[in-house]
Amino acid sequence: MDTFHLFFVAHDRASLAFWVRRTLVQPRDAVKTPRATLTRRAAPTSIPDAEGDLMKTLIQGGWVVGYDGHGHELIPNGCVVFENDRLIHVGRAFTGAVDRRVDAAGKLVSPGLINCHLHAATNATQSVFLDGLKADYFASNFVGYVAPRRGVPPPRAGDRADLAGTYGLWAALRAGSTTILDVGTMPGGAAPFTKIAGELGVRAYLGPAFRSAGYAFDGSRIVWEWDEAAGLAGLERAIAYVKEYDGAYDGRIRTMLFPGQLDTCTPELLRQARRWADDLGVPMQLHAAMNQREFHQILERHGQTPIQLLRSIGFLKPRTGLGHCVFHNEHSWCHYPYGDDLHVLADSGVTVVHAPYKYAKMGVKFESFERYRALGINLALGTDTYPQDLVHEMRWAALMCRMADESFRVGRPQDVFDAATLGGARHLGRDDLGRLAPGAKADIIVVDLLQMHYGAVHDPIKSLVECGSGRDVETVIVDGQTLIENNRALKLDEAALLRSVQAEGERLWHAVPRWHWSAKPLDDIVPPSYPVRSRAQARA
Repeated sequence: MDTFHLFFVAHDRASLAFWVRRTLVQPRDAVKTPRATLTRRAAPTSIPDAEGDLMKTLIQGGWVVGYDGHGHELIPNGCVVFENDRLIHVGRAFTGAVDRRVDAAGKLVSPGLINCHLHAATNATQSVFLDGLKADYFASNFVGYVAPRRGVPPPRAGDRADLAGTYGLWAALRAGSTTILDVGTMPGGAAPFTKIAGELGVRAYLGPAFRSAGYAFDGSRIVWEWDEAAGLAGLERAIAYVKEYDGAYDGRIRTMLFPGQLDTCTPELLRQARRWADDLGVPMQLHAAMNQREFHQILERHGQTPIQLLRSIGFLKPRTGLGHCVFHNEHSWCHYPYGDDLHVLADSGVTVVHAPYKYAKMGVKFESFERYRALGINLALGTDTYPQDLVHEMRWAALMCRMADESFRVGRPQDVFDAATLGGARHLGRDDLGRLAPGAKADIIVVDLLQMHYGAVHDPIKSLVECGSGRDVETVIVDGQTLIENNRALKLDEAALLRSVQAEGERLWHAVPRWHWSAKPLDDIVPPSYPVRSRAQARA
């Protein structure tokens, strides 16, 4: 049995049918061919699981986060009923017959969270490099540690890419994210990663990233290595992926376009991506305005801020996300008085995807969640780095907003909860996600509030944001299928997965000197928190 299947309980009929029925990939027309000649392929199908016959399930709360047509509402002692993959009742009581009952008394029944920015991987590199001890990392995002010496590729997951994909997605799902956007990472390649996501049971928006340049260290500085043809070829592959996989696994796998980073994409590549996203009818997301270096690089290259450049090429539209989008012209680190970036964002209908914990680690403020929200900018949340815990991100979004605005009246729990649910749904153009309402998808989480760190609960959303974490999520349902029940994973062996992730981490850490610009061992680059006693000392 191969490594991938070691982790999965046999749910093979759906995946087998998908691979048997899918249309073989045919050569694609060049990117510059008139788009009217290309049409979307039929979505691959899959055979429902044996338990997929019509079944009504009632979850009796507890607190239920309902939806009144305009926004969330709280229903004490409420109930939720779903039939197969759709909700049919959300309210105080249900008098009809049901096939299964779930007792959620004293718990929170919530729409599944929407993680709008995740890089599926093990946490082996991020767990040590996302640390203020590394001087060259300061505010430079991942380029400060991932970019290899020029001409030396960094070690990737390689034959253990299955671990990166499985662990990355499952860690987010375990913490309550039922819809996950892997922003172009796709460890192991598009087809294997899609298979992992499909068999895990998550709802995912996927697509391979593409860009015109890569980062490398040349001595002590970061350089961009340009290959515009590679960027266009990457866009072609992304278009082919959309046509092949959009709607796979009974619609749980949807597709997006993911141009890599603003400073690694030419304006022409971004224009092409914009046109294709419109023609294919898929969302799109780009890392932009994500660090100070990028802000000044774009200003130097184009005479415009990152946001102004994106407006000038027609990139900013609804169903388009900007990953991070921290450094606008009025940000305290930029001090650039020419322009009005935030109003540009508000007028465009674009979504800003905020990953607060990652920036808190770098000492960078998002200025500010409340300011963006008050202007009408749609906000969504993502984890980006570890832990892949969107409950954790809600708290950091609230607290960092209060720090940025120096006010306890902002960063309200309901606002960050909206970003983790409704904001993500708006980014994707989905009115059947991020809410519990009849007709919506049966993507549901149950959070155990009966724990010491919650104590007395007066308002479950305030308690969740102020006191909770993804570890409190005890049940996860996606598309009507229960993936985690009473804290028990139903689709994989978590202990075996963690053992393999640890072994892979050891391999990656040992390989650091082969690609890092300093050529030093990991512990010389990022010293341990305390001296580590050797085995010989331990025996003494």
